[in-house]
This record gives sequence, structure tokens and C-alpha cells, in this order.
Amino acid sequence: MLFCNFRRITLSAFFPMAWMYISVAYAAPDPSVNKTSTIERGASLPIATLPKQISSHPTKRAEPVVKTENSSLTNGNLSQGVQPKPNSFWSELDVFAEDNAASSAQQRQRMGVNASALGSAWPEVRVVPKEDRLLGSLGGWRQRLSRHGFDFTLSYMVEGVANALGGRRQGFTYSHQVVMGTDFDLEKMFGFKGLSFHMLGVQRAGRSVATDYLGVTGLIQPQQDYGAGGNVLYKLVYMYFEQSLLDKKLVVDFGRLPANLKFASSYFGCYALNSVICAHPTGLSVGSKWRSWPFSQWGIMARYNPGYHLYTQAGFFEASATEGGRAGFNFSFKPLGYVVPMEAGWEPSFGRHKLSGHYKIGGYVDTSDHPDPFTSVDGRPILISHQAAKTERQRGAWYVGGDQMILRYGPAKDQGLILFGIAGWDMGASLPGQSQYTAGIISQGMFPGRVTDAISLFWSWQNVNRKITRSQELQSDLGYQTLRGGVKLPQSSFQVIELTYTAFITRGLKILPDLQYIIHPDATRTYPNALEAGFRLLAQF
Repeated sequence: MLFCNFRRITLSAFFPMAWMYISVAYAAPDPSVNKTSTIERGASLPIATLPKQISSHPTKRAEPVVKTENSSLTNGNLSQGVQPKPNSFWSELDVFAEDNAASSAQQRQRMGVNASALGSAWPEVRVVPKEDRLLGSLGGWRQRLSRHGFDFTLSYMVEGVANALGGRRQGFTYSHQVVMGTDFDLEKMFGFKGLSFHMLGVQRAGRSVATDYLGVTGLIQPQQDYGAGGNVLYKLVYMYFEQSLLDKKLVVDFGRLPANLKFASSYFGCYALNSVICAHPTGLSVGSKWRSWPFSQWGIMARYNPGYHLYTQAGFFEASATEGGRAGFNFSFKPLGYVVPMEAGWEPSFGRHKLSGHYKIGGYVDTSDHPDPFTSVDGRPILISHQAAKTERQRGAWYVGGDQMILRYGPAKDQGLILFGIAGWDMGASLPGQSQYTAGIISQGMFPGRVTDAISLFWSWQNVNRKITRSQELQSDLGYQTLRGGVKLPQSSFQVIELTYTAFITRGLKILPDLQYIIHPDATRTYPNALEAGFRLLAQF
């Protein structure tokens, strides 16, 4: 009964929000708003007018650096709008220690996930700059609503990818994702100190180049926004309360959300289109109950920032059979077990030029039961004994990763040369993957006047669970024409190499031309290596 009432209340709140979107979009401009004061991202402005980074975390708003006639920016050796000589990570290694009081103050400002700068993986409303929207301030209404505790977002992302060479056959597919989200600051609204509420849903449609042209499985998905949309107008991704305590050093989330929304995630990975790279290492999450966007489950998590650029976080989530259902509004609580993710991290900023980094180590334990893909209850191969599969009572994975700016081009956030990497290993017989290794290099803001443009190169190598490979090898020896998973040959590993360019078109609009080279589609040698050519277009309103 509680869940039914909760669902009714939620739906009744959603439609007024949708009406507010429409009414706000057509609101008359406010003549009192000074539109010339907005700093547009990527505009051709003198470097001294670009946002100055004050925190390495993307949820921290940047402060504009105002250039006066006699001012100079000694921190970056800037004067009269002259761009500084790039400073490398290695030249700053002797400046490790910072004022710990200041570090703690920065940590206390951190209120959530590393949201994607591209808005593709987890675009929490509060981290999308209000100036970086096609509709701007909506005549001042966006700021007025925000002052009263209400923020909203609407974005549209389309990804088109063609299998140009190799693979099963040649062809082009399209997929899209519409994101609709709201944030309520309940402290501003009702005086509940440190309490906020976040709700976000998506609408997805399209076809998959992976199963239409590349191969026969969805193991490699060159389109990040494809799949699991439920074929519905609105699928709930998350709906949870957030409580900040201890002067914002402790943040607690409770409600419906993906178990790995804030674990093992990096927004730098989503400069790529391929879902193997974007957001999370899929070799650790696919086939597990450590679910990713757009699935949701009941859970609670807490993040603690003790200062010194450190944080720890842990969660306790339901291993759900329904995972929210088709539309995400199945709130039933019938756990098959529980998922317990844990992570510790260090987010330093080296030297005078703020060479920011993010380092993390973590993992998860899944207590739900799953069948062994190879071994039967008597210890022999299932294909030989013809008995039931052995039950695995617990499984999990662990990972280590990070990113580090090694060269700064200018004072804007992430304006520099950045190295990125993450590696993960599965622990359990029933997970589809065995391990995954991902590395990348991102050069953002290297061209004058193109601060948010970026060139990115990524590589990822994923290994299939050895027990699945052994099962397929035995099937092949026994004369099976089609093996486990629908493939013709045993699966082993695959690699993805991806090159992309993030191009700023105008406020709130970006396009990303993209090339991907897939080595061993479907993780077999059935089809030749493939070349994917495509693009992502992102509009934030």
C-alpha cells in the first residue's frame, strides 16, 4: 500500500512539472535581466574572461575572472589577456601540500556525482551550467525558480553510427535519448536544512549497430544511448532524497537509483560514444545486479569527505528481480539478495596551476544466487553430466582507476591535457566478463577561443569469463553449430579503439564526430575487425 501511494504521489507531481516546462519555455523575457553578462562556454573571449577553476569537482560552479584595465592574474602569470605558457604536471610535483583548511572547504562543497560534461551518462540537473543551455535563462525564469529551490533540465541526444568496414555487414543505425530531470532544494522551499530531492527519467528509441551490422550479440555497444528504454514515453532512472550533514562533509542518498550511479564512474569516459568506455567498465557491471543507468533499485549510500582531498563512500542496494520494470515505476521490494558497493578516492589539485586529478579504488559484493555457466552440482561439466548447474552464492568485482591533468592550457575547467584509465577484475564464476582495461588521453581547450572543444583517444580491452569460453569450446567439440550466446565460435576477448572530437557549436549545442575500430566483434574471430563511423549531437535546453 505504501508503494502504491508513493507511486500515485509521484505521478501526480510529474505532470505539473511537465506543464511547468511548457509554461516556462514560452514565458516572456524579463527586461530586467542583463543578457550581456552571461559568459558563453566556448565563445571567442579573451582568456582572462574565462571561468577560473576553484575546484576539481564538476559540481562546483566556476567563478568568472573579471579583467580590468590594470589587473593581472599572477596565479597563471596572465596579464592583459595573454595566455600563459603551458605548465606540466611534472613541474608541479614539488608542490604537493595545500592548505588543508581550504581543501576541506572545497570538499564540503561536493554534493554528488561526477556528472558528464557531455550530459550523456548521468546529467544531474544541478551540475549543468545555466549559461550552457539553448534557451539560456528563459528570460530570467530559470534563476527565479532556482532561487526558490527548483531546477530542471531537458536535453536531447542523438547518436548515429555506421558499420563502414568489416563486421557482419555494412549499414547505418540511429538512436536517441531525451533526458527530463528536476532537482528540488527542500531547504529553500520548506526550511529542511541540507535536504534535497532529485528525479530524472529518459525516453529512448532507435536501433543498435551492434546487433544489426557489427555482429550478433550486444557485448560491444558503439552507441551509449541505446537500449533498456522500455519503449515507453518516460522511464524513471532515479528518484531519491539527498541529505547533507556535518557542514556538507557527509552526504546520504536514499531512494530509487542505479547501484553504480556514483561508483567506478568518470565523466571523462563519456567523451567516447562506446558504452564499453562511457561511464563505467561494462565488463564488471553487465550481467550483474550492480546495475547501471537507466535501471534502478532501492538503496541507500553515504559519502564522507574528511578533507585532505579524500573521500570514502559505500552503499547498500537491493538486488532486484524487476529493476524498476519497463517504465521504472515498479517500486516493489522483493530482493534476491543485496549489492554492497564501496569506494575510496583522492582528488588532488597540484600546484599553482591547479593540475587536477581523481583517483579511486573500490568494488562491490553481490549476495544474490546465480548459476555457474560451466560446472554442474556434481562438479562435472553441465554438458557432460546433464545435471543442474552449480549455484554461486556470492560474487563481485573490484577496480582501480583515475585521471590526471598533466598540462594546463588555460584557466578554464578541464582546459588541458588529461590522462585517464581504469582497470577492473570480476570475482565470480557467473559474471559474463573476466576483466577490463581502459586508457585514454583527452586534450581540451588547446585551440584559442575553443575552450570546450576536445580531442580524445581511448582504448579498451575486455576479456570474457573463462568458464563461458570453456562451455563454448566443449559445445564446439560436441558438434554444436550455434554456441552459447548465439555465436559460431568460442568467445575470448575484444578491443575497442575510439577517436572523437567534441565540437562546441553554440550555447547548449555540441557535436562529436567519432571513429571506432573494433577488434574481434562479438569477442570471436567469426567476423573481420570493423570500422565504425558516427557522431553524437547533444542539445541542452
